Amino acid sequence: MATKNARKLPPAPSPKGVPGECERTRLIGEISRLLREPMMPESTRTAGLTLIGWLARRMPGEAPHALGVEEARKSEQRMKSARKAR
Repeated sequence: MATKNARKLPPAPSPKGVPGECERTRLIGEISRLLREPMMPESTRTAGLTLIGWLARRMPGEAPHALGVEEARKSEQRMKSARKAR
């Protein structure tokens, strides 16, 4: 018998340990919200985007797409060079 204050449990992971679609979508949304914080360190932002890439995979074992990865790396190098030049 459920009580009025009972917490709703998150969906159980699939048999292979892969989170369900709802859980992945929720995590991606929460991480995206955190990454919008203006004081977020760039290294943390990069790690968050990497995690989103892993979470956004469609099939277990499927590699994340690489669209924009090279551009992001070049941009990061330009930003690091600009900081060192100061």
